[in-house]
This record gives sequence, C-alpha cells and structure tokens, in this order.
Amino acid sequence: MVVPIPFDAVLFDLDGTLLATDRYWVPAARVGARRAFLELGLTRDLPTAAEWMALVGLPLDEGFAELFADLEPAARELVQRRCVEEEHFALKAGQAALLPGVRDVLEELRELGVPMGVASNCSQSYLDAALVDMGLNEFIAEGRCLDSRGIRGKADMISDLLLTFGTRSAVMVGDRRGDCQAAHANALPHVHLANGFAPGGEAVPAEAEIEDFLELLPRLRGRARMIEGALEELGVGAGPRRSLGITGRSGCGKSLLARDAVASLVSRGHDAVLVRLDDFLRPEEERRGYAELAASEHLSRAFDVEVLCEEVLEPLGRGRRVAHCRFGAEGQKIEITLAPGSILVLEGLFLLHPRLRSQLGAVLYLDLDSEACLHRVAARELPLGGQEEIERTRRYFLPAQEAFDELFDPASGADLLLSAENPLGPG
Repeated sequence: MVVPIPFDAVLFDLDGTLLATDRYWVPAARVGARRAFLELGLTRDLPTAAEWMALVGLPLDEGFAELFADLEPAARELVQRRCVEEEHFALKAGQAALLPGVRDVLEELRELGVPMGVASNCSQSYLDAALVDMGLNEFIAEGRCLDSRGIRGKADMISDLLLTFGTRSAVMVGDRRGDCQAAHANALPHVHLANGFAPGGEAVPAEAEIEDFLELLPRLRGRARMIEGALEELGVGAGPRRSLGITGRSGCGKSLLARDAVASLVSRGHDAVLVRLDDFLRPEEERRGYAELAASEHLSRAFDVEVLCEEVLEPLGRGRRVAHCRFGAEGQKIEITLAPGSILVLEGLFLLHPRLRSQLGAVLYLDLDSEACLHRVAARELPLGGQEEIERTRRYFLPAQEAFDELFDPASGADLLLSAENPLGPG
C-alpha cells in the first residue's frame, strides 16, 4: 500500500535537485566559452569545473556577472549566450540524466495524486527542454522560471505555484541557499538535498536535510508521524476522548494541522469531523471595537460561542446526534453532522477560554512566537493583496492573542504544547 503524505503539493528546484546537471553543464560551458573567446579574439584561461558548477542554481546573469566581472557587458553576454546554446545542444543530444532516485520518487508522488511543480532560475526554453527531453512533463504539473510572467525571482515562482495549486500545504525541495530563502520567503518548509551542487561552505538552513532523493518521502511522512504521536498522547481515537481542540495564534498552522489530524483519524477507521470556530464568526458589524476589549472578551465578541456549545459541543458530549445548519458571516451555508461516537476536531483561536475548554476532551496548543506567526500571515496574505489583514494582525490580533495567552496560560490549560516551528515534524 502506498502511504499518503500530508502535503497538497511538492515543489522542486531543477538543476542539482532533479537533474544531474554536472553531466553536461561543465563540458557544454567550456565549449561555449571557447566559441565566444574566439569570436571576441580573447586569449584567457577557462574557469575551473568548480567555478562552472558554482553557477548552477543561480540566475545565470548574476553568476556570469561574477565569474566574468572583468569583461564588458556585451562580451559577457556573448559568453553566456554561447554557453547556454551548448547546454541546450547537450540536452537535445541526450547527455542529461535525472539524479538517482528522482524518477522513483516522482512516480510515487504521482500515484499519490500529489501535484508537483518546478521553480528554476533558468530560461523558458531551458525549462521546456528539460521537462520534455527528460520526461519530467509526465510528472510536473506546473513550471516557473525567470521568463515566467510577473516573476522577479524564485520566491515569486513559489508564490505563483502556491496560488495555482490553491494551497499553503506545500514543501520546497532544493540544493542551494537560494532555494531555502525562496521557500522561507513564502513561509514554506525547505528540504535541503545535501548531495546537490551547493559549493563547499554555502550554509543552507533547512527544516530537513536528506543525503539522497530516496530519503525524501520518508522525511515528508515525518509530519504524519508527528500528528499520529500527538493524537495517541492525547488519547484521541485510540482513547476515550471524542473531542479535540486545536488552537494557537494567527498563522501558527492550526488550520492545516486540524485538517491533517482529521485525515489521520479517518485513515484509521474513525468517523472524524472538522469544525472551524470561524464557522461561528459573528457578522462584521457585531465584531467592531475589538481594539478596546479585555483579553477574555474577544471570544464572545467575535464568535457565537453559545450556539457552538449548545447545538454542537454539549449534545455531542451527551452522546447525541448533532445536525446543525447555519449561514456563516459571509452568507455561506455551513452544515455540521456528527453521529454519536464521532470524533470532533475543533480548530480556532481562544479555545482555552473556560467556556470552550470545559466542553473539549483535549486541547492541543500549536506553539509559535508572534514574529514567526506574522511572517506566515504575510506570506499567505500578500499574494492576495491582503496588506490590511497583515496590518490588523500586527496591530490588534496578535497583541490580543498574546494577552489572552497570559490570562489563560497554554502551558497549564492545554493537554499538549506542540511546536509549530517545523511543519515537517522532527527528523
């Protein structure tokens, strides 16, 4: 049986991650540089193999500007153009290859139905050639490069891929520091491929490091193991507790964790249902004035807590069937159905308030400092034009949540504090 992974999409760098670029880039670059030197009437030594390989993964304009800093821009551009031509010839001639294990992993991801994307600091023609000639288009649903519309760098590529795939549940896999920086700019976890082409001494901070490609899927499944371990520790599913609250500050990742916890329970044969506190959000006109509220008042001002308790949590606790229908703050129809014995997973803010805490069998607090939370909120909202939401989170929401945590200490009120720093879970 193929074991699922708890991510909606996996994004890859291309050179040094999927492609064994060292098999063709250095010979091609040497030939291209010699051609250009002849055309320019230059007599000079060629860069070393290590110097050529240090360009892999960088925007070529940037790499060539550093490697040939002494050349005039027009001459440098000619050298780069000839090297790229030879690289394309090598691809077409079949001199390229996938790195060991790549095809096996991509095939398994395809079998799992996980969309895959590529973000590469290359041209569109190179990306197209690599996808077609190496057969990667069998697996890769979307590719982005420096020629893609509206793209300024790899962080933009990842942002656009997330919008295209319609998810924030993704991971980036690459071999260079730039891959890590682009992933973190989008608040995504990064898996560093240690046997890629990062030059010696290039530090690549990452949420996980693998020595070869076949280690990737077991590492991604570390998140599932983390969630299963938390559920077991809390006694949810395997124990008597039939309701679980998952809470934490804005941007900590509680929505995805709650979703994945429900999926984990369902995969083990439980009838588990996800309910979001936001489904009980009051109309906007009733939520105004939150800046002046005391820490304990935010829950009741923002959410229809009494309806949630009286029509969902309390009946479930008495072993009764729950059938609740309502319209959300934006007019959407919300239906909640729970059979006696079902497991309810409630996700939202302020779940340690006594009115809700008393109705929940267990509460998991997803722990992340406010600075990191704000970064994740910004990564989520900026591509959607949500600058106002980011500012509200910074000025009002996070300070209110900090004050709430001081009043209702997660360390004593929650059954489990789980670090949200690494969405991949421990290695």
